[in-house]
Amino acid sequence: MEQKGTKKLETARLILRPWKQSDAEEAFANWMNDPEVTKFLTWTPHGDISVTRALLKTWEEEYSSPAVYHWAIVLKEGNVLIGEICVVRADAYQERGELGYCMGKAWWGKGVMTEALAEVLRYCFEEVGFYRIDGTHAAKNIGSSRVMEKCGLQYEGTRRSYFRLLSTGERVDIVQRGILREEYFARKTASKGQKPAEGKGGVVLYTDGACSGNPGAGGWGCVLLYGEHRLELSGGEEVTTNNRMELMAVIAGLERLKFPCEVTVYSDSAYTVNAFNEGWVYGWEKSGWKKADNKPVQNEDLWKRLLSLTRVHKVSFCKVKGHADDELNNLCDSLARAAIPKTAEEPQGEKESSSANKNTEDDV
Repeated sequence: MEQKGTKKLETARLILRPWKQSDAEEAFANWMNDPEVTKFLTWTPHGDISVTRALLKTWEEEYSSPAVYHWAIVLKEGNVLIGEICVVRADAYQERGELGYCMGKAWWGKGVMTEALAEVLRYCFEEVGFYRIDGTHAAKNIGSSRVMEKCGLQYEGTRRSYFRLLSTGERVDIVQRGILREEYFARKTASKGQKPAEGKGGVVLYTDGACSGNPGAGGWGCVLLYGEHRLELSGGEEVTTNNRMELMAVIAGLERLKFPCEVTVYSDSAYTVNAFNEGWVYGWEKSGWKKADNKPVQNEDLWKRLLSLTRVHKVSFCKVKGHADDELNNLCDSLARAAIPKTAEEPQGEKESSSANKNTEDDV
């Protein structure tokens, strides 16, 4: 990695350039004094333009260091200053940095920040040589979540009640995301080279989960089919539930795909299928992973992981009858049961599936 600093960058609609002290008036007017913009951020509205002027003076002085990556976002149409984006804590030895960005609400929902972030990632991976770029956002900040997902930052975990909002005092969960160098280049290859699988030639994914005791030792199994190619996968955990294994089977299959694909998932788990086909999962995300009764959604970590994958791939879910005459569903069941960790205390073999096939939203 070679530190190269804040180089001027350009996209179809945007210019990303270093900050100037003369930007203060426009920045203050467009977002730095807007409480809606700063709601989830680590700073409060400036209140007075003198605060903005002092801050920009500091930022301009920081450019003497090649380890500073901090851009003003300018919309070409009208030459309007609309936001900022940066990579902080750029560590040359670890080859790692962390994203930060914000933008005036007048430009929200137009794909502008996604465009800016995509260009910053290109610069960081292709020119500077970063290995990893991190990103964090409040779990309730759905807009920021979507920007990172669209640019390939994968969900890695949630820190519960990690940050107390300066705007309201509310304690919120913070989501951790990241993208690695090889993941960035794989996405680039997919977009410019190999065509994603689609139509009748797309990927078919059969999945199943099993549990000996619920909770108890459990296993998952899946079969990936694409043209003449076939791949069987399985895994297990010593303490888990049947529902978690059902979700893990789908996650494991989708995570194995190297390029964005059109995927049809076949599962006998109403818990998994209905969450997407009935739209429950999108409602949970919007409500901060709470159900209609305000109780927390179970298995939130896996739902977030799976939801992120469905935004990389075009995924459809189909319900099949378990323990019937579907050969591939039965194979997945066998793979799942065989993957259950063996212990002296627990009998092996029985899959607890009856409740999973009758799930309503109240059960999750």
